[in-house]
Amino acid sequence: MKRIEIIFSQAIEEDIFLALKDIPQAQFFTLIPGARGKGYSTPKMGDAVWPEVNEVMVIYTADKNAVSEIERAIGELQKKYSSEGLAIFVI
Repeated sequence: MKRIEIIFSQAIEEDIFLALKDIPQAQFFTLIPGARGKGYSTPKMGDAVWPEVNEVMVIYTADKNAVSEIERAIGELQKKYSSEGLAIFVI
């Protein structure tokens, strides 16, 4: 079983869902809105100085092909949104 965590700016939520729409295992997820933090892009703190926030999507799957498909889909978005803040972790 793999845990996939996708951390992304709320501004690209629609693009995340579109990228994952054809991957059946990605349709079962937990979405955690309002995540604040600082990675390698602009801080997302939800305050007056850094008003944006992130979201965290968590997907569990035992399907190795699904993991690869999800990584590929998110990788394509990382190219498109190189400065927006988008990370994927597979545990």
